[in-house]
Formats: sequence, C-alpha cells, structure tokens
Amino acid sequence: MATHFDPFATESAAVLLKVGGRYSADEVDAALAAARRAIQWCCEEINAERAGRTLIEAIDAARSIARNRS
Repeated sequence: MATHFDPFATESAAVLLKVGGRYSADEVDAALAAARRAIQWCCEEINAERAGRTLIEAIDAARSIARNRS
C-alpha cells in the first residue's frame, strides 16, 4: 500500500534529511520518531490536530526515506 504525502511535507522531509545527513539512518529515524510523538501529543492536547498534520507528514516522509537509504 502506497502512502501519499502532501508535497510541502515531502519538501520539508528533504530539509530534515539534509540536516540529519551526517547521522546514520537509525539515528535519524529514532530522533524523528521521538519528535513525531512529542508533536502529536502536543497537538492532541491543544486540539490542533490539523495544524500539526503537515509537520507530522514531513516527519513520516523523512523517516520513510531514512529507513530506505543505503
């Protein structure tokens, strides 16, 4: 099943990966997973799920790319 990301989220993911380029894929994935959980929790607490959706999609896209890079 293919996952479709918002184009802006994909561009943001590229920036996240560029910044994290000097770290291993596992390190980037772990850091992004922790950030995603924190952001999602904050958005749920303030009922701003839509506001954080693009950022969460960017993190998901970056994690997906990080897991698949060599």
